[in-house]
Amino acid sequence: MDEFERHGIAVVSGRDACARALRSPELTSDPGAGSPSVLLRDGEDHTRVRAVLREIIAGLEPFPAALRASIEDVVAGLGPAFDLVRDFARPVAGLVTSAVLGIDLDDGFLDRLEATTANLDVFGGADRAGQAAAFRLAVQLSRTPAGPGGLSALRAAHAAGRLDEDELVINAVVLAHAAYENSLNFLACAGLELASGPRPVRELVTAICPARYVLRFGPDGPVAISLTDGLPFGLGRHACPGSGVAVAEGEIALTALAKLLGGGCRVGKVRWKTHPVFHGLEKAVVTLASGNR
Repeated sequence: MDEFERHGIAVVSGRDACARALRSPELTSDPGAGSPSVLLRDGEDHTRVRAVLREIIAGLEPFPAALRASIEDVVAGLGPAFDLVRDFARPVAGLVTSAVLGIDLDDGFLDRLEATTANLDVFGGADRAGQAAAFRLAVQLSRTPAGPGGLSALRAAHAAGRLDEDELVINAVVLAHAAYENSLNFLACAGLELASGPRPVRELVTAICPARYVLRFGPDGPVAISLTDGLPFGLGRHACPGSGVAVAEGEIALTALAKLLGGGCRVGKVRWKTHPVFHGLEKAVVTLASGNR
C-alpha cells in the first residue's frame, strides 16, 4: 500500500467498497495515454478488443481432455522432492498458455514472459527492463508461426479489420501474460496451502488472489482497487474473461497434487516474490513423506 501512496494512488479495500468501485461508471481503466491494450481502455474500443479475446478463450471451454491429461502427467512426473514453482506451477501454466496461444512454448519463452511487466508500469513503477522484455516478446510473437489458437485468431481479427496493428501486437503479449503469470502464481500459492493440510480446491480458487490490485482513474486521481477479499477475477466490464478456464485449470492441477500430497510432506526453502501487485512464490521445495507415491 505504501508503494502506491508514494505515487499518489489511493487504495480501496473491503469487499463491498471494492465491488462498487469495480462497477463504477465514474472510474475508468484508461490512463489517457492511448494504449492499445485491452486492460488500459474503456468504451467501444475496449468492448471490441475484449470480444476478440473472449472468442479465443472460449476455444478452451469446455477444458480439452488432452490438456487435462497433460496437466495430470506433470503432477504424476513429480519426484520425491520438487519445487512448487519450477516443477509444478510453471509447467502447468506453460501448457495452458501454449494452448491459449496455439504455439509451443519453451523454457526460454517462459523466462522472457516472466521478465515482462505487461501493463503494470502504469502503477507508477519504472521497470525499464520489464518494459523492454515486453517489447521483445511482442516482436517475437509477431514473427512466430502459429497453429490453431489465440495467436492465429488475433491475426485473423487484424486481417478482418477488427484489430489495428498496435492492438494486434500488444494484446498478444497481454493474452500470454494473463494466461501465464496469474496461473503460475495461483498454482504455486495454492500448492503451498495444500502442502500445509487438506483444503477444498474450489475454496482455494477464491481465497488466493494472484493479482492483488487493479488500477482505475477517476476525478480525484488514480485508485488501486483490492481484489484480495474474494474478488480474484474482478467484476464489471473488466472482469477476467478467462475465469472459467482458470478455475478448470486450477481444479485439475490441484486435485492431482492433493492426491500426491495426501500421504504427508514437509516444505522448506520458501521464498516469496515482492511485487506490489502480483502475489506469488519464487520458490518452495516440497519433500514427500517416505513411500508417498
